[in-house]
Amino acid sequence: MTTSVPVHPADIRDVTVVLHVRDQARTLPACLDSLLAQSIGTDRMEVIAVDDGSTDEGASLLAEAEHRYAGWLRAGQFRRGLSTAEARNWGMSQATGRYLLFLTGADRLTPNALELMVGSADAHEADVVLGKLESSGKHAVATSMFRKTEDSVDLYGSRVYWSLTPDKLFRTSMVRRCGLEFPTDMTIGEDQAFTAAALVRADNIAVVAHETCVIKGPTQTGSVALSQRIALVARMIALLGSLLPPGPRQDLLISRHLEADLGKATGPLLLASDSQAERERTLWAAAELLRDHVPPTALALLPRPLAVRFALIAGGHHAEAAQMAAYEADKTRPAPKKKVEDGRVYTLLPFFRDPAVPLPDELFDITDKMTVNQELTGMRWNGSLLLLDGHAFFEQLTTRERATKVVLRHRLTGAEERFSVTARRDETLLNSKGKPRAMGRFSTRINLRQMSDGWPLGTGVWDVFLAVSFEGVTQEVRLGRKRSAEVDVVSRAPMVFAPSATTPGHELAATPFYTSEGHLSLEVSERLPLPGSG
Repeated sequence: MTTSVPVHPADIRDVTVVLHVRDQARTLPACLDSLLAQSIGTDRMEVIAVDDGSTDEGASLLAEAEHRYAGWLRAGQFRRGLSTAEARNWGMSQATGRYLLFLTGADRLTPNALELMVGSADAHEADVVLGKLESSGKHAVATSMFRKTEDSVDLYGSRVYWSLTPDKLFRTSMVRRCGLEFPTDMTIGEDQAFTAAALVRADNIAVVAHETCVIKGPTQTGSVALSQRIALVARMIALLGSLLPPGPRQDLLISRHLEADLGKATGPLLLASDSQAERERTLWAAAELLRDHVPPTALALLPRPLAVRFALIAGGHHAEAAQMAAYEADKTRPAPKKKVEDGRVYTLLPFFRDPAVPLPDELFDITDKMTVNQELTGMRWNGSLLLLDGHAFFEQLTTRERATKVVLRHRLTGAEERFSVTARRDETLLNSKGKPRAMGRFSTRINLRQMSDGWPLGTGVWDVFLAVSFEGVTQEVRLGRKRSAEVDVVSRAPMVFAPSATTPGHELAATPFYTSEGHLSLEVSERLPLPGSG
């Protein structure tokens, strides 16, 4: 358990930067300069530096900095071989800051980094703040979680968990309350374990994405055996099992390790290995992991090529799994074709319905991953007729065999009314890859005076959907959130469309409105006619 140092209020700093150094004398001066240059001010931060036996000048550089900047930087030097986890745990035990941030001697901070991250944590009561990462060289860093600055992000509805490096701001009180530390018994991935636990236990997570905060240097991992990578995935699955109950949330986080870690170990790294024995050991270890420890519901979240590869591995089809890995790695291959059958869409990857390698059709089923491209381009009244125009099509399918309908569904009762649409040919309509979707435009006329039962549309809130259907494949989506600038979203004038069918002297009026998510709905109310309306 990490122990804390007694802290007096006057000694509290905003941030403790725990700096781990090992043979990084070449990059360490730039790292220290970036810490000294923080706009937050050196009086609001401290640096706990740990050198674990560098063979270069790293230790002496830290000793010199400690002498020059006494009270700001404290350095500890240990025998070579101290694990990164032990070094960071020791640094964390010495911390007096309200927040922790972990760097290596190859990393740098941009001048405003700590000010931005601390400001976000304080303003939004965040236990973890991700500051935008940037690579200092050719090595890759995770960026998909930095699309926009967020005051509060959902761990299970974002890409935040795909960044498990500890170069983030962690609230010290949360870390100590939860007993978080870097596991010292892991040969690799101790940073993943610490960061994953912190993200799951955090009450709020914020993201600073409008400015780069951390410039990442290359990671010092050395040679990592494929078996170690398999063991890391097993360890992370076990950790998530201890942090979360079985279900969609656990599945989502497990899928990250399957895709990013197990996928790499049984794919490009496996293909690059020149040891047949190592490849075989890796595949057998992966097969045992997949069969005994991975929920099928987590596998269902993976890209279909990877899911097929994992199914081959779990089934002991190792040669075929290697072929699948090579297929995935081939960037020059054409996109796989699709097969539509009984309302389902299958991607024709290798081994689809191969009698020599029996795999279930579900592995190749991408129906639920079909992407609908849709937009509302017009909404207007013509008496009791509500006229809607727009386009809707599947990105992955042609616009043949159109059967799209507009659906009105009562929010409380679930009652629904369906209306056919008229297709309008438009040769300029394309999907995101430039493929024609000429019959994707639609128009519909909804007569609110007469529904399928012969009566006017009933009172209540009716949500508007599109049941998009082409080539026998149907997917339902809400209409309205994506709309052209010409669509009126301001006026909410009720449209009287029929006398009340139940209350003599009353009338029915429909008012279009948009939900907080931007979806189109109709509110139908019964009322007395307004004075002079007759």
